[in-house]
Amino acid sequence: MIKILAVGSGGFLGAVFRYLISVFAQSQFPGSKFPYGTVAANLLGCLLIGFLAGLFELKSWGNPEFRLFIFVGILGGFTTFSTFSHETFLLWENGKLLLSLANVGVQVVFGLAFVWVGYQLTRLF
Repeated sequence: MIKILAVGSGGFLGAVFRYLISVFAQSQFPGSKFPYGTVAANLLGCLLIGFLAGLFELKSWGNPEFRLFIFVGILGGFTTFSTFSHETFLLWENGKLLLSLANVGVQVVFGLAFVWVGYQLTRLF
């Protein structure tokens, strides 16, 4: 039961944080059709998962329930792959081919880079 509560409460927090980050990021580009809010949530989530994975693995940080709370709960609720996929599909369907390809490129390439940077940051501690 503790594991279910850890994932559920973390998921709630992650979803709320995703909403707040997404709204803020998208508000910085009024009128734009590009999904900046989703990009911001996904890239920040990638940076955080890389950094936290490094802490947990390299520094033997946290217990299994805390790992569930962070990785499955918070970060699972925070990152938005299904939203990313849907927004990319809608851009493509609406004839915004370059924006849809840019969305894929930015999120995949920079997402991987941010995971790597986050993981490397743990070596500084």
